[in-house]
Amino acid sequence: MKRTLISVVMILLLVFTPAYAQFQNYSERSIKAVAVVSGETRGATINITVIVTPGDGRVFVSVSPFTEIDMQGSAQLSALTACDLTGKDFLNYDFFYVIEAKSTIVGGPSAGAVMTIATIAALENLTIRDDVFMTGMIYPDGTIGPVGGIPYKLEAAAEDGAKIFLIPKGQRYATLEERKEVKRGPFVIINTETKKVDLVEYGKEFGVEVVEVENVNEALAYYTGYQLEKSEGRITQEKYQYLMKILAEKMKDDAMSLYSEFEKVADQDIKKEVNERFNKAEEYAGQGYYYSATSSYFTAKIIMREEIYRKKIQNDEEFSLEERVIKDEIDSLRNMMESYQIGLASLQIVGAAEERLAKAENYLQKALNSNDWDKAIANLALAKERVESAKIWMSILPEIKKDTYMSDEELKKRADFYLSMAESIFVYAESIGGFSNLLYGDGSADESKSIAEQLYNQGYYAGTILTALDSIIKSAMSIELIGIHSEEVLSEKVDQARNASQNAIGVAEKYTIPVLAYAYYEFGETSEGVWKIYYFKLSERIAKTLSLMGGKENVRIVEANYKSPEIRTTPEVKTVIEKYVPHEISGFEGIAGVISASAALLLLRRRLRGS
Repeated sequence: MKRTLISVVMILLLVFTPAYAQFQNYSERSIKAVAVVSGETRGATINITVIVTPGDGRVFVSVSPFTEIDMQGSAQLSALTACDLTGKDFLNYDFFYVIEAKSTIVGGPSAGAVMTIATIAALENLTIRDDVFMTGMIYPDGTIGPVGGIPYKLEAAAEDGAKIFLIPKGQRYATLEERKEVKRGPFVIINTETKKVDLVEYGKEFGVEVVEVENVNEALAYYTGYQLEKSEGRITQEKYQYLMKILAEKMKDDAMSLYSEFEKVADQDIKKEVNERFNKAEEYAGQGYYYSATSSYFTAKIIMREEIYRKKIQNDEEFSLEERVIKDEIDSLRNMMESYQIGLASLQIVGAAEERLAKAENYLQKALNSNDWDKAIANLALAKERVESAKIWMSILPEIKKDTYMSDEELKKRADFYLSMAESIFVYAESIGGFSNLLYGDGSADESKSIAEQLYNQGYYAGTILTALDSIIKSAMSIELIGIHSEEVLSEKVDQARNASQNAIGVAEKYTIPVLAYAYYEFGETSEGVWKIYYFKLSERIAKTLSLMGGKENVRIVEANYKSPEIRTTPEVKTVIEKYVPHEISGFEGIAGVISASAALLLLRRRLRGS
């Protein structure tokens, strides 16, 4: 409520007060955009003013008249993308967008690329040509995506003095509706016909050069005569592989220990599934993909844990005792985490552990609330393995010898920002029809956003940052997938995401050990299809966040002295652990692995019950 009130006040000031009277050290740029008039087959010109000031990462929008798409979300995404492409820290600025049209328009996505150009020009003090127009949706990676109504927008741009009209790559040919009037006696009959139009040739009729552009950087050259040059970075792979190898070796030992208990109670088909997971893990390890090997072992552990629980826990009393074991371990781990001063390196490890503990709590609650014994056991097993996953992450903290510490205030501020951004981009993705399987359900943007909120309210800011970043990437991907229509385009996107991840990790190495970013990069290499893009982009986003946080002048690098977790339980509960799961184990998780493990186990059960 407070944030909303501030936004309203600032917008009123922006609209009714001259800019020089309200801002200091501001940069202002104006640009023209085009849109389709609501309910009509004609275009209209939009005037957009962007003002960038020193600030705290806030975005304010004034739109007149009403638009049919969430313009706040489009502005948020434009500001975030502009900062990302220029290497600026979003939290150092406030952004004000004044959008004025002569008619009620279908707004939002088609003005996103133009708004990004104007924001970059304001951040970099570049001059914008007034005879260049563009339409295109903005993707978070800077790619310009497809939009509709281009012929009508071209006509509107020509009427307003356009000499160059930029359109998304691949949209040279469009469909144009024409109204034809036919007189029959006293009546006039109006027919609407459609025809295919070559926009390059169509533009020549108006004296406008139509050019296809793929990304913001290409468009920026037409608007300003300048392009952005990225900082180059290269992964030093050896720095991270040893940490990944430690994770894989620990997971293998723990999984093999658990197997000795599992094989006594499991059916042959389920044993076969577990053995296949073990073999896949060995294959990954042999190829140097240790993080992926760790994930395969973890997936096998989910299956084994559930089977052990299913055979050994037979009544409510035994169930409650095991629930107390898990709860005690969560509390013990959190007490340990709270004793650390968080740095750039430890943020990744502690944050990953905090996220897994939050998931463990959620699964534990599902187990307790379930009226179905099978589902309750499955959720209990998932809760236990999330805790074990947190333990193994915490166990590599002693490998961090130096760290760049941050204040709690800095962590909280950044957690607040990323959580707010996750909420905004999620709403925007919803409004423009982003892919629903990435927005809703298990492992979705919505679930990650909810977990981030849970962690923020509990005061676990490292976990908030990482989980909010995960939500942002999934919402962003739900938008970007709209533009993928072929295997060729998908392959291009994968290569772009891989290269961007490699570069971002290399740059982040200047400030810290981007171990989590590298882990997701490696996982991307062994994933398939769109999941490759997801893991590469998550890797890139984490690496860039570390670079922004590490590039501050007030940071200090000091000797680190982190300890491995020592989890203790009460004597009564420890007896239950030894009775059912005699070996202390660790755990790990990967989205694809968890989904495939659960699906495989469900299919096996159905098959066994049907035989």
